[in-house]
Amino acid sequence: MPPTTIRFYCDICKKTVSVALPEDFCNDFKKSADKWPYPLVYPHEGHYAIVYLDEDMKERGVNVSRMVFKEN
Repeated sequence: MPPTTIRFYCDICKKTVSVALPEDFCNDFKKSADKWPYPLVYPHEGHYAIVYLDEDMKERGVNVSRMVFKEN
């Protein structure tokens, strides 16, 4: 089965972003979700998109942020 592709517009970089999600990732994502829509945090070009996906892996909303993150 081909990967599921989600697309969203990023207000920070002003681009439409496409992300291919392999079937095994989609299955794991669905198992971990405790509510719908469930957020997928996707880093790209120095910032992050929080893409809310429904149980059919369809985009239901997007927030973008220049979050500061540092691993200890």
